[in-house]
Amino acid sequence: MEQPLTVLADQERLRLYALVVLGEYDERAGRPADRGHLGRLIRAGLVRRRTDGTLVADSLAFGGEPPSGSAPGALPRHLTGFFTQGRLAVIPVRPSVRRELLAHLTRSLFAQERPYSEREVNDAFGAFHDDTAALRRYCVADGLLVREEDGSTYRRVILQGPAPGIGAGP
Repeated sequence: MEQPLTVLADQERLRLYALVVLGEYDERAGRPADRGHLGRLIRAGLVRRRTDGTLVADSLAFGGEPPSGSAPGALPRHLTGFFTQGRLAVIPVRPSVRRELLAHLTRSLFAQERPYSEREVNDAFGAFHDDTAALRRYCVADGLLVREEDGSTYRRVILQGPAPGIGAGP
């Protein structure tokens, strides 16, 4: 993961980060070049995508306290061992555990009604693990993301109740 201050050394990324912090960045009005810069901000842990698709500055990027409303989206305790310094250290081998972890990530990273390009999916997953292709494939195979037949976009699947294998005992 890149150091936050190194990423912010670029004037354009600093400008985009300031807009996100102030809540003034509109992704729809952004330029195509912004995507690459936003990807670097996300990978550096400076910016994260809310479940509704909006971008927000991550209050923990510089060692701050988590926001008071962050507990509901918190990672279940039994999955925390798969993470080191906020990144997925290893993809779980057990399918039920892997699906639960990926379900949490997809709920945290992707809005339900919004289509995402492969690059956007990679940028989001890249903030947590380098093998974005594996995470994408597992999410599609497990029915967490749906990929258009032409491969142009992905959408988060709306799960009704707990997914199979989630919350099940050993």
